[in-house]
Amino acid sequence: MVTMTRWVIEDEQRPWTANAERQWHHMKRASVVKDARERWAWLAMAAGIPRVEKICVVATPLRKNRASMPDVGACYPAVKAAIDGLVDAGVVDDDDPRHVVAVTFAAPQVVGHDGLRLEIIEQAE
Repeated sequence: MVTMTRWVIEDEQRPWTANAERQWHHMKRASVVKDARERWAWLAMAAGIPRVEKICVVATPLRKNRASMPDVGACYPAVKAAIDGLVDAGVVDDDDPRHVVAVTFAAPQVVGHDGLRLEIIEQAE
C-alpha cells in the first residue's frame, strides 16, 4: 500500500477572482501575482514541504462570512499563482502535467476570516 503525504497551508489574504482580474491593468495583475507567488513560496518553505515528484492540489477559498460567496472555481487565478509559488519553493520542478496531476476546487468555507487553503497531496510515481 502506498502512503501519500499531505500538507495543508493557508494564506490569510482573500484570493482574487477571475472576474476581478479581468478588470485590472496588466501591471497591477503582474504585481499581485508576484506578491502571491512570493507569499506561497514562503508558506511552503515555512511548512517544511520537501521536494516531491508529483502532487495534486485541493484549493478551498476561506470566507469571513456568507456575504458575496464566490463561485467554486472563481479563485482560479489566485490558485495558479499559489502553485507557481510551490514551484518557486522547490516543492515540484514545474507546474506541468508531469508534476501537478490534478487541481480541485472545493466550495468556499465560512471560517471567520478570508483566505485560501491549499492541500498538497503527494502522488505515487
